Amino acid sequence: MDDDNVTEICINKPFEAYVQRYDGKACEQLKFASPGWCRNMANLVANKTAQGADEVTPLLSADLPTGERIQFVLPPAAEHVSITIRRPSKTVWTLDELDERGLFGECIDASDELDEVERELLALKEKRRYSEFIKLGILAKKNFLLSGVTGSGKTTVNKALILEIPEYERIITIEDAKELVIVNQPDHVRLLYSKGGQGQANVTPKALLEACLRMKPDRLFLAELRGDEAFEYLRAVASHPGSITSVHGHTAQLALAQMVLLLRQSPAGQALQAEEIKSLLYQTIDIVLQFNHERRVKEVWFKPELKRAHSL
Repeated sequence: MDDDNVTEICINKPFEAYVQRYDGKACEQLKFASPGWCRNMANLVANKTAQGADEVTPLLSADLPTGERIQFVLPPAAEHVSITIRRPSKTVWTLDELDERGLFGECIDASDELDEVERELLALKEKRRYSEFIKLGILAKKNFLLSGVTGSGKTTVNKALILEIPEYERIITIEDAKELVIVNQPDHVRLLYSKGGQGQANVTPKALLEACLRMKPDRLFLAELRGDEAFEYLRAVASHPGSITSVHGHTAQLALAQMVLLLRQSPAGQALQAEEIKSLLYQTIDIVLQFNHERRVKEVWFKPELKRAHSL
């Protein structure tokens, strides 16, 4: 942390860290970061902040005395002790200085017209070139919803989608079982919860989503939406596009209707009108892949015009 160019340090497993600097990210070996050292760090921060850090309460978030923000996820909620340290910038820039450094260089006006990628996706879908359509959707960071019954092939396709993600991106998955396979993206963390709260760790999908947002994900994958975590998931993917999740549904439209019901289960969702929920869905869910009982995709839903129609 003595390097002023360092903005973030992510320890996903012992002896290794992904260090983010102003000029890029690099994987570095940390000889001192043994499993014991990582746990001792968590215990030290927990004691200093009067919090718990153990198998029952494996999530710990705190501010360090020197100003850094730190997030721990301990087993069994993760495969290894995960540590994310975010370092705030000590430099204060004026608006003019930021302008000179290109702050507004990529600023464009909002438009009701479809963008180039959306038009290309529509053209590929119309030509039934679905493999190319999906690959472009992944690279363009569209949010995917996979819908179908148990055993319909959702997980198999989810694994294939992950293979299309650039290897330099940081992926965080949230599952109740280790089903997703991540081989191309070395910077990844698996977060785990027990279905029905039967495990030792007192964590829920919603709690893991909140922790995930402090761990600098490029993409986050929630294996399946089942309850009131749906609202937190949509909030998360609104700022972290390119995410993938799944629900049980018979058609793409029913999958979206199922999302409405799940959103209604959260206190925040109960306060929203049906049209407000639909607007939120259309603006965050880009592509729905609907699976049938034969493990085939029977429907591809992509309607970017609805996103424009429901924008504020």
